[in-house]
Amino acid sequence: MENQPDDATIAGLAPALESKIFCVRKNDPNMNHLYIGSGLDPRAWKQLGRWLHKNTHVKYVCLLACHLTGKSMVDLCTGLEHNESISEFEISDCLLRNAEIQSLAPFIRKNPSLRTLNIEGCLGASGVDLLSSALMCRTQSIETISLDGNCMGNEESKETFDTFITALDTNKKLTRCSLMGNQIGTHGCTSLARLLKNPDSKLKSLILRHNYIDNECAAILAESLVDNTMLCNIDLDRNERVSAKGLMEFLRLISRTSGATIHLTARWRCPHSTTEMSAVLKIKLNEPLHNLLFGLSANQEFSWVSDMSSVNLSLDRRNLDCSETPFFYGMKEGDLIDVIIGTGGGDGVQTVLDISRGGNNGICDIVASSNHTLSSLGYETALRRNFIHGSLLREFLEANKRTDKRSTARVKVFRCHVQHNLSLEYFCEMEGVMHHVLAWIGRALGETDEERDFLTYPPPPVVRLEAIYRILRVMPMLCGF
Repeated sequence: MENQPDDATIAGLAPALESKIFCVRKNDPNMNHLYIGSGLDPRAWKQLGRWLHKNTHVKYVCLLACHLTGKSMVDLCTGLEHNESISEFEISDCLLRNAEIQSLAPFIRKNPSLRTLNIEGCLGASGVDLLSSALMCRTQSIETISLDGNCMGNEESKETFDTFITALDTNKKLTRCSLMGNQIGTHGCTSLARLLKNPDSKLKSLILRHNYIDNECAAILAESLVDNTMLCNIDLDRNERVSAKGLMEFLRLISRTSGATIHLTARWRCPHSTTEMSAVLKIKLNEPLHNLLFGLSANQEFSWVSDMSSVNLSLDRRNLDCSETPFFYGMKEGDLIDVIIGTGGGDGVQTVLDISRGGNNGICDIVASSNHTLSSLGYETALRRNFIHGSLLREFLEANKRTDKRSTARVKVFRCHVQHNLSLEYFCEMEGVMHHVLAWIGRALGETDEERDFLTYPPPPVVRLEAIYRILRVMPMLCGF
């Protein structure tokens, strides 16, 4: 008859680990982390499973390269199935066949405390299916999952990967997902896009290093983040197939400045008359509104106005700053613009001359149109030297780290709408409002804090002086010359 292991001993265990694992048996409140980095005797795994069954203090279990297979895995998981204290479980470099995953599945499915699950370099396609089934049956959401190095995104595993993403979608508190080295390509990114488009998703970090992601994948991922206000980090490092074209998709995402043309209806009343006149004018969303004034001046019905500097535009009884753009004020096709002659702005009309008072509609539309949450593409990806707009991409990613999204919008609007879109030949027509433009430039660039966590390329003083110099170079009369 085979001798049964004594509870006072730990069969087949190296002396260096014996005291630590024995603390598991005693349910020592100071024993919270259990790390095993080598194979054990089959009897030791069975003992450990029995002790983990009753343990209430171990929070973290890591099994690294333990060659845990067959009956040993079943014996361990028989105890794990009833454990309710482990919140973080990690197993790596140990090939798990269907039988091993099936024995582990009840622990993943039932443990109410489990928040972090790392299974790295262990799964085949059938193992991913079993894992997905267990994740979908959980009543408490997993918050962090890492399945690096499982080759689960290849072309032969499309349905398996789709099922896995569906399982992740049911875990509403998932905040971090790492899928490094899984051969994820176009189909995999299309599946991930479903997760990222889910308005209930709480995912903040998605690690996709060392995959097969290319420019097409980058476009899919960027498009999925248009309305996403949760994801801060999508790590694309070591995806060499992503070129400048792919990075441009993310720049457009976080600084979405549409150049589409819209038609606006301008209406006005002639002096000494009750007749209301109107004209339909076209303008691009990223053009300054003073372009509308030039359109009006070319209209025969508006030829009686000799001084265009006395003309103001109003939207919903708010005077508009003509150095701003339709995009800034959230204008849409067919909007009605009131043309007011004179400097008073009309009775009851609120004058809006700087972005901080640009109205909630303007700011909200900017926030809705650009992603102000994504702040990282990985360390290496944002430093690609072959991307001509790399400094701007890094600047906007840094700006997105700010908690004040109105301030983030100010930076982006200035950089996209003012600094690189100054129509200097028109400035002489804008002498009456140019001092407001200069003041706004100074404020917009003067908000950098001590850490200068945005607008770091180039330094704010250089940008400010450059913009003001460009204006004054064509308008010296502002300084009395």
